[in-house]
Amino acid sequence: MTSELLVNLLAAGIAFLVGVTSRSTHGWLKRKRALAHEAESRIRRHPRYSADWLIRYYRRRGADKDLYVADHGSRRQVVPFLTKPSWYADGLVESIVDQQVPHELSAVPVDTKVLAARGRYLAVEDEGGEPWNELLACAAGVTEDGSGPRVRLVLARYFQYLSACGPIEDETYAAIAKPSRATPLRDRVLPDVDVAARCSRGAHAFGMQVATVFDTGGRHVVLIQRRSFAVSIYGGALAVVPVFGCQSVDLSERTPVSLFHNYLREVYEELYGGVEVQRRGTRVDPTWFYREAPIARLLAARERGDLEFTLLGFGFDALNAEMDLCALAYVSDRRYAEEEIAVMTTNWEIQDIAIHDLWGSELTDLMLAGEFSPGSVFTLARAREVLADRRHA
Repeated sequence: MTSELLVNLLAAGIAFLVGVTSRSTHGWLKRKRALAHEAESRIRRHPRYSADWLIRYYRRRGADKDLYVADHGSRRQVVPFLTKPSWYADGLVESIVDQQVPHELSAVPVDTKVLAARGRYLAVEDEGGEPWNELLACAAGVTEDGSGPRVRLVLARYFQYLSACGPIEDETYAAIAKPSRATPLRDRVLPDVDVAARCSRGAHAFGMQVATVFDTGGRHVVLIQRRSFAVSIYGGALAVVPVFGCQSVDLSERTPVSLFHNYLREVYEELYGGVEVQRRGTRVDPTWFYREAPIARLLAARERGDLEFTLLGFGFDALNAEMDLCALAYVSDRRYAEEEIAVMTTNWEIQDIAIHDLWGSELTDLMLAGEFSPGSVFTLARAREVLADRRHA
């Protein structure tokens, strides 16, 4: 009995150790695969990964004329950003946005496979573990007449936007990995700027990229961020500050989409560590944060004429067909610039922020090296054009 008992105990011990080792090995392999997938995803989502492929795609189709070209003096940069000269003509105002209140709601179905794929690297839940699926402004089409372009807006849920634009992005990555692979979705909805303007996917996110430029007396400086890997597109890339998706004033279909309100909201969140206004809370007045000290100072600067908010133009990101409306926030009060930069901070969307000379060679080199998202290259190039006559000698 004793011998039999010892044998059984030894067998049980061996089985236990084998099980622990197996589970440990399985867990290690699972973590290793997850880390490898994360590293691969970060490389793929950087704008440098897709830029050359996108430019070649439009050249092959004879549509490279639809891509924005940034003029850096002796060097020119083709940017995978679909636009037209009339879409970035001087004098654009907020009325280019064509919207009706209450807003039309998108009927795009949610693709659970797309959401599952993004859930590997993208937070689709809030801090409380609840799905973040708020209403976003989306471009529903661009029309143009003698008075200029108009962008029609609808509202769509965040998951609808991911379902509409995500498959274009995924198809592109697959074609880059395997050059012989066809791109039927891109060929149908994003072959050139005119087709892109139809916004046929039904939930083309309408976002803004704003260059925040300060006149310090001797030079113009611009805030440049490195995006967090948790954002929906171009995680790890450089960009202007702030970058954001637009929403209606009270986050419902009952109020208009205000471009300047969205800018103030994002400045409060991204540059001053404010609570996220884009999440529904208990506040009755959706402009409550206007009375918070940093935003009150910003509004006072605008009232004095020390802050100019200028639309620079818009276009479609050639990677996934979302629309970027780009703007310049120019602060001419030198003392204000010094005081505000000293107290600015960041939020979860930003890894870090650096201050660059707007016309500096370092900034130009970073753009040419493919470090910036396409919309931010467009924004910076247009900001240089608009401020050229104010450039310090």
